[in-house]
Amino acid sequence: MLLTHHLFIPFLTYYLSLQIRNTYGQQQQQQQQRLQLSDTSVDEWRGYFRKEHSLAKPYQGNGMGIPYWDIQGTTIVTGQYVRLTADTQSVQGGIWNNVPVNVRDWELHVNFAIHGSTGDLFGDGAAIWYVQDPAQAGPVFGSKDYFRGLGIFLDTYSNHNGPHGHGHPYISAMINNGSLHYDHDMDGTHTQLGGEHTGCEAKFRNKQHQTQIMIRYVGDVLSIYTDVLGTGQWKECMSVDGVQLPTGYHFGITAATGDLSDYHDIISVRMFEQEFAHVQHGTGVTVDPRQREPYAQNVAAPRDHIDQPPASKLGWFGTTVLVILGGALCVLVLWFGVIFVNHRQQMSRKRFY
Repeated sequence: MLLTHHLFIPFLTYYLSLQIRNTYGQQQQQQQQRLQLSDTSVDEWRGYFRKEHSLAKPYQGNGMGIPYWDIQGTTIVTGQYVRLTADTQSVQGGIWNNVPVNVRDWELHVNFAIHGSTGDLFGDGAAIWYVQDPAQAGPVFGSKDYFRGLGIFLDTYSNHNGPHGHGHPYISAMINNGSLHYDHDMDGTHTQLGGEHTGCEAKFRNKQHQTQIMIRYVGDVLSIYTDVLGTGQWKECMSVDGVQLPTGYHFGITAATGDLSDYHDIISVRMFEQEFAHVQHGTGVTVDPRQREPYAQNVAAPRDHIDQPPASKLGWFGTTVLVILGGALCVLVLWFGVIFVNHRQQMSRKRFY
């Protein structure tokens, strides 16, 4: 009995040390995956290039279509870019990868251009998707609401009339299991991944240089990096752990305009499969990655929607026309007033003489 006891204690100690080492190793590896990419070159790549999830010039295959991609809405394909929307009001467009993603860890690079008028009013923005049901048009930057999966939003117009914690354009993310509504009136802050203030301002409009975004999902950590200044180096926008996404979903990019508009162009998409050693804890039962439920540990705290007075639906052109008409009406009233007063004065002089 004593011998058994002496053998059990070292075995238990060794087992616990292995568990602690594995946990610590995974945490260290995740931390390295999160931190090592800031200030690195946008031309560096990691992992294995996956052509079937990528898009590059000259885009077209043997016919008018794009290999591995379906086009949607107002999208047009040229030799230099794929234009999701023109600078036209109330249009939607998108491209959807028709090959499901069967790898658990990946990195997606998107080279894009959003441009249009140089004024202060433009919209609405674009979204990068990893979702179960692709190519379904809807109100969320050209795609369906109540989606299942991941949405990355490049929001160029603030719909929120009250105090805001950030300016626009703004990049944020959302994980949805199909039960959540994306609230445009609140710019998605009610369901924002990582909390209401997790995201970044990114002045990517009307740039003469390339603007790029990288979405990296490795070890259940979702990280977003950008290069919108043309430095050729990635800058971290946000990083959130505890994000669960299944395999078998589809990539897509959509854009939409409303009363305000912009050109939304895609230059290239590159996807890289990543290697990561997943450590199974708890029961030791391995869950099929295809059966995972979209889930995030850290999201904005739920709160009620409070209706705000709607913003003007006239847009800048309609507002300008109203101002001009109002000014012309005032001038016309003053002119008739002067004529009327002069006429009365002349009549009074005639009666006096």
